[in-house]
Amino acid sequence: MSFETEHEKWIKWHLNQRQGERKDALKRGHGYGNQLFAEKIWWPLTGHFQGLHPEYEVLDWRGRSYYVDFMWILGVLRFAFEIMDYGSHGKDRTKYRMDLNRGLFLQSQQCHLIFRLMK
Repeated sequence: MSFETEHEKWIKWHLNQRQGERKDALKRGHGYGNQLFAEKIWWPLTGHFQGLHPEYEVLDWRGRSYYVDFMWILGVLRFAFEIMDYGSHGKDRTKYRMDLNRGLFLQSQQCHLIFRLMK
């Protein structure tokens, strides 16, 4: 199967499983950088999307929702992938600091965190 076909089926499946804000977050959040990661990094490494969840909802320490770009769930292991474009994260230090704080929180929740900086 081709990446395009499998990617489209994968996104449609996730959209059909979600409602409300979770569905909207996927529509808004799975943009160019995330698609590029899926195509150029994830797909060549694995050849499938099993266990990979786009725009995965996580509750922070205050009980507020935010969305990790990708969460790969492999049994009891959870790997969070955050795709960070240089344009907004490289210049806006406040946003960058907040993302690092979220990363520390995810690590405290037994997630293995992987950042990927995109240009």
